[in-house]
Amino acid sequence: MKADDLLEPSKAYESKLKDQFKENTEKYFDELVKKSKLNVEENKTTVKKYNDKLAEIKDLDKKMSKKKAMKGFIIFLTIAFIVAAIVLSYLSFGKKSLPIYVSIIAIVVAVIVLILGTIYIVKSLNKKIKKFNEEINKKKEEANKFLNEAWGQMSVLNSLYDWGIPGEIINRTTPLIQMDKIFDPKKFEYLNAKYGLEENLAINDSTCFVQSGSILGNPFLLTKDFIQEWTQKIYTGSITIHWTTVERTKDGTRTVHHSQVLTASVTKPCPTYRNQTTLIYGNDAAPDLTFSRKPSGASGKTASEIEKIVKKGSKKLEKKARDAIKNNSNYTKLGNDEFEVLFGATNRNNEVQFRLLYTPLAQRSVVDLIKNPKPYGDDFYQEKKKCLNYITSEHSQRFDYYTKPTMFVSYSYEIARKTFIDYNTEYFKSFFFDMAPLLSVPLYQQQKPKEYIYKNNYPSNVTRFEQEAMANSFDINLLKSKFASTPSILKASFEDKNGIVDKVKITAHAFNGQKRVTYITKLGGDGHMHTIPVYWIEYIPVKNESYMAIEPKESSRFEFNSMKKNEAFTNMMNKISMPNAYVFERGLFATLLLNGDMISNVGNINTVYVGNTINPEEDILTKVSKLAMDVMDEVNQTKELENSNEAEDNDALLTDESLEALEVEATEDDLKEIDINESDDDEQDDDDEE
Repeated sequence: MKADDLLEPSKAYESKLKDQFKENTEKYFDELVKKSKLNVEENKTTVKKYNDKLAEIKDLDKKMSKKKAMKGFIIFLTIAFIVAAIVLSYLSFGKKSLPIYVSIIAIVVAVIVLILGTIYIVKSLNKKIKKFNEEINKKKEEANKFLNEAWGQMSVLNSLYDWGIPGEIINRTTPLIQMDKIFDPKKFEYLNAKYGLEENLAINDSTCFVQSGSILGNPFLLTKDFIQEWTQKIYTGSITIHWTTVERTKDGTRTVHHSQVLTASVTKPCPTYRNQTTLIYGNDAAPDLTFSRKPSGASGKTASEIEKIVKKGSKKLEKKARDAIKNNSNYTKLGNDEFEVLFGATNRNNEVQFRLLYTPLAQRSVVDLIKNPKPYGDDFYQEKKKCLNYITSEHSQRFDYYTKPTMFVSYSYEIARKTFIDYNTEYFKSFFFDMAPLLSVPLYQQQKPKEYIYKNNYPSNVTRFEQEAMANSFDINLLKSKFASTPSILKASFEDKNGIVDKVKITAHAFNGQKRVTYITKLGGDGHMHTIPVYWIEYIPVKNESYMAIEPKESSRFEFNSMKKNEAFTNMMNKISMPNAYVFERGLFATLLLNGDMISNVGNINTVYVGNTINPEEDILTKVSKLAMDVMDEVNQTKELENSNEAEDNDALLTDESLEALEVEATEDDLKEIDINESDDDEQDDDDEE
């Protein structure tokens, strides 16, 4: 594929890249299967036997459910007759409103139903239910036998999945796009010095994932950040008051009881949390130009509806152009109303460079991308800050680029193949259409980066982006403050390096939620002022500091899992690391240190964990029986970690009820002490009272 082919990204994707990438994905999976020496047909047969047993269990369970339902119905019917007999007996013998023979008949019928129902349940239904249970348990044992057999067959393949698979397939598919293994200091220095990319130093923003690469030599960065923001939350309180009044009537007077609910509220700041995935692209073209745009609303619209949007928007732009002349501002309207309205970017600061960038060809390509409802439509935000472009799309917020290898692990060849192909093709589609607005601009592709002279030495071996991403791969419970009531934002700061190992301080920023009460007075219907308590939560910053050692490592997931079974390696790790607090991901090895001084001992690990010392083709096949258990342990640990961190992320907006479960009371030394019974002054009453 030539660079010019990408000028119409939608067309290039549908006509060539989509099928090429899928074909390469299938080849990649087939290579893994071949390397694992999996007997595909044997696995298919085993999985079919397993599925057949599940079907038999389901059928038996349905039959057993019918018998249980019958048993329940008979018990209900028996109870109903007994209750009816008791009621009729009461009416016959007690109130004597019914003939006695009615109650006698009812009692007899109830006794008969009780006896027959009991006999039928004991002699028939219970035996059948017991038999079904026994058969189901037997079938489950048989099914588990086939399932374990299937896991054993797939264990070698399951161990071969590694980090960076989508990037490898993209590199195979088109030489125009290159994906890096890690975002190293050399690439950051290039983006920083040449294009102005800064490190993410904000304490309310933590990098969870980063993928760097280049398109036609121009660098890009795909990041996922965990961001804390503030919102205003309204807390309400209420009391019910009661009073009486006396009214005159024609007969004298009467007392009237009244009640009223008095409500008050206060508005207080509350932290919220969200994830944001952003594509950052560096290019020298139009180096002084800045602008921003947001989705036009054209997605899902018909041609006539889009025409109306353009017609209405062009009138507004004509007025904006007239006002610009009066105010002597930079804006000048383009001749292409459709592009101008749908793309936007009317806040641009340099008309000359904007026109150099968005030529008629670029305008047509961008409009086609916006109007085309497939695959995502116009769902992207774009911001250009001189040499850096930022793309934030709605579809990327829904997709996880993390690509943990265990996501492909399965007992079934067919399930594994489908999962592998579906995920990787979706990965490429999502990533490609984040790049599409930039690929549509010819000048971006024609602009080749000038040679940059790199430094020989860098302060750290690993970028801050990767340091934070690795920190976020640990169980958050190992890093967060014991007083944290909210999710934690992890920030990395480089401390020192020992050879190829970096010592990094990880600071977990969170908030401790403390219950407060504000008393607000309000006039009631009884003519008196009443005090209404409004309970709210004050979020007090808390933090916890930990130390992490991190280094680039030429290794693999399989080798790392083997190292975790190596006694010499685990003995070393137990001396310097928190229990099981070490990970290998995407060419990086990191461990949480018991204390920061132990950085000097980390180098000893490399005497055992050299990297790429295990030949998977030879060693894997000798450990088949053990691998199945190892892989499942890894999968279970991954699920536990994801559940733990997901629960942390989801607790973004705490309520009074959730806080009660999470709150840890801090001492005076830990947090500032605030009187829980404080009252607002008059000025605050005016602001907060409804």
